Amino acid sequence: MPDSSFAAAHFSLTSIGVIESDYPDKFGIPRQPGLAPAARATLVLTPPHNDALAVRGLEAFSHLWLSFIFHQSPERWTPLVRPPRLGGNAKVGVFASRSTHRPNRLGLSLVELRRVDTTQGVRLELAGCDLVSGTPVVDIKPYLPWAEAHPEARSGFAPQPPEACPVSFSPSAACDLAQHPGGESLMLLITQVLAQDPRPAYRKNSTADRLHGVRLRDIDVRFRAVIHNNATTLEVVAIVAV
Repeated sequence: MPDSSFAAAHFSLTSIGVIESDYPDKFGIPRQPGLAPAARATLVLTPPHNDALAVRGLEAFSHLWLSFIFHQSPERWTPLVRPPRLGGNAKVGVFASRSTHRPNRLGLSLVELRRVDTTQGVRLELAGCDLVSGTPVVDIKPYLPWAEAHPEARSGFAPQPPEACPVSFSPSAACDLAQHPGGESLMLLITQVLAQDPRPAYRKNSTADRLHGVRLRDIDVRFRAVIHNNATTLEVVAIVAV
């Protein structure tokens, strides 16, 4: 029998750092890491965890597991959730999902490590991150592909990566991006983010031509769904500086 003294135990977690990312707002963030490899992020470790000794040897690894807190999710939780991959209507148990609405709001993300900077504190430059700016990180562990990659594993209701949605740019939006200092990388990031179709799953059939906005870096991307011959394309119609 398990020790009953731990059955209802409470444990406190201390943030070791915070994320600075291309995502100022959680809307539009790909629902899994690695789906937008152009997404940049930095994990800034905070005192007393920003000691260079704590990351000695980390540069030898290409990918990291980040344990973090879904700090923008409500503290309440329910046993059933509606995964977007099931259309936003069918329900599964919260522990059979990767929903943000979890009892302890703990998240786990696999990211690419690009650089370890210890010149002033510790900053880890990341790629393919799926975390909103301000996300508190509570732990870092190196990824070991020989122990943690199982291509033959079953994936339940998400057996394949989500199908990418075509993305186009209006002439004016393309012109605005061309004049932006980081226009080329921004166009790649916008394409990768919108290819995941961030519109709410349960409303996709009723939002054609409706204007949506997603914030990336220092811009607001205005886009709409264009349906032709039953095929949907997400068209970027405007780029607005914020």
